[in-house]
Amino acid sequence: MKIGENTEVKVDLKTIISIIVLTASFVGMYYTLQSDIEVAKQEPAAQIERLEYDLKEEWNADHIKTLENKVDGLIEVVRSLDEELQTVLIHKSEKSEDKFDELNKRLEELQNQKPTVIVKEVTTKKKKLF
Repeated sequence: MKIGENTEVKVDLKTIISIIVLTASFVGMYYTLQSDIEVAKQEPAAQIERLEYDLKEEWNADHIKTLENKVDGLIEVVRSLDEELQTVLIHKSEKSEDKFDELNKRLEELQNQKPTVIVKEVTTKKKKLF
């Protein structure tokens, strides 16, 4: 394709009008945006209102109190479980000692067992690298 004096370009009137309208809208948006930027530069920075700050601090304080209450509840549960465990350990009966010995034997048996390994043959196709 050669472009010269004899080259002809055919464009519809609709296409020319749409290109002009599109270009005009982009230019208008650009200047509007530039004026908005200049106005924003002259305005003072946004200030956090005292009410917003107070509400955030109140929410944080409530959240911390809720977490403290949950932690206190968990501490009480741990203490009660610890006390229960201590009473069980102190008041061991012969049956519980027998169960404890039986569990130790089973644990030793499990530790002495050899692990079972399952090997499965998988075929693969060899690919040439080069």
